[in-house]
Amino acid sequence: MSTHVTTPILIAGGGPAGIAILLAASRIGQLPQLLDAGVTLVEQGGTIGSGMLGRYVINSDSAAETFVDAITANPVPELARLTHHPLVEMIRSHGRQPLPLRIVADFLDVVGQVLTEIIAAHPASRLLTGWRLETLRQQADGHWLADLAATRGAHRQQVVAGKVVLALGACQPQARLYTENVASRPLLPRYEGRIVQSDALLAPEGVHTLRAMLAGCENPRITIIGGASSALSSANVILRDMGEQIAPGHLTLLHQSRLKLFYRTAEEAQADGYADFSANDICPVSQFVHRFGGLRYDSRNLAMRLLGIAGAPPEPRLHALRMTPDNTARIQDLLDHSDAIIACLGYSPRRVRVQATNGQPIALAADQPQGALTGAHCGILDQAGHEIRACSALAWPRASGHRGPWGGSQLPWAGQQPVVMAERHWGKDTGAYPATCGPRPFLARASTPV
Repeated sequence: MSTHVTTPILIAGGGPAGIAILLAASRIGQLPQLLDAGVTLVEQGGTIGSGMLGRYVINSDSAAETFVDAITANPVPELARLTHHPLVEMIRSHGRQPLPLRIVADFLDVVGQVLTEIIAAHPASRLLTGWRLETLRQQADGHWLADLAATRGAHRQQVVAGKVVLALGACQPQARLYTENVASRPLLPRYEGRIVQSDALLAPEGVHTLRAMLAGCENPRITIIGGASSALSSANVILRDMGEQIAPGHLTLLHQSRLKLFYRTAEEAQADGYADFSANDICPVSQFVHRFGGLRYDSRNLAMRLLGIAGAPPEPRLHALRMTPDNTARIQDLLDHSDAIIACLGYSPRRVRVQATNGQPIALAADQPQGALTGAHCGILDQAGHEIRACSALAWPRASGHRGPWGGSQLPWAGQQPVVMAERHWGKDTGAYPATCGPRPFLARASTPV
């Protein structure tokens, strides 16, 4: 039997994007009011916090100090007290250096534990762990009927929400490899058995999978497709964990867009001899160069070696090849002779079924080629490009309409990592998407009539 409860705000997803809403509210002194009004946070896992962040074997794309800014001098005492936590003190000691994502995940899990206790202290709000949102249906009065399913067992419940925000993360669907063209043809089924997507490679078992694929290849040739953060991260992982197998020139970075480097100021970029940017690439607020999509830290360092920036020594095992309409045959030949192909084509946001009052699916802009998931105020866009009332999404690809070089979506803050976006939900980095473009407009609308 279905159970009906009501809530002013339903947040689907308790990972980094989901808790970013609560943290953003806490930083501007609105968390108690928000929870007193009523929030239902739905998370399919057993806890809230890091989500899938800790499964990646790479470093962050943000400085360590930016993570702890979310709790430093926070108006919520329970969060402010975390500044004395040993883990937080260790993270702060790293200053502007990156952190392994597993440490970032540990920090977010600690924050998640505190937020869980805070939610429990507000009777109007509740945390539903072990549940996932499956369908949203518009109601005649403007509310949403959310259909929830238990992650274990056959239990279901329904929640009527005044406003809904989706923070469900993103994925790399296998199906896209059959439809998106690289050098005028799709990767599958032509290269079946030779493809690993970057999300899988960057997981703990990723290199083991790649080694098994290359078993028997004495001098394997590996081609990485992509020019954003996950592509450079994939190259770093291969060079780090199986570099002894890679002969000079046998690791290729195949990219369509130019490699863009992040700099804090134009002056720093020019001092390094990097000039591949214009005035339009400089953020008017932060003065950052290539604030969105610029390569940072480990990915940036490797790109500097490829480009010869600031005297960085070359990496003889890796070379970059930019795709153009004139070298399609060469690219096809390169792929045909590759022993392994790492596909870094971007991420697609995880979605739920969105229905009109009559139960029919609502056609979304994201269903169309080059379609954006959300508009300027983070509202989900219908097929006509209008934001759907009281239904928002945070921090995932297509949210800004930013598209990948092969039609795939990329995270504009850190290339294609499905998790690094969490690092910029808050903190000094004014490239933060959800903290500045997501929760604030959402929170501002939360008190308005539906």
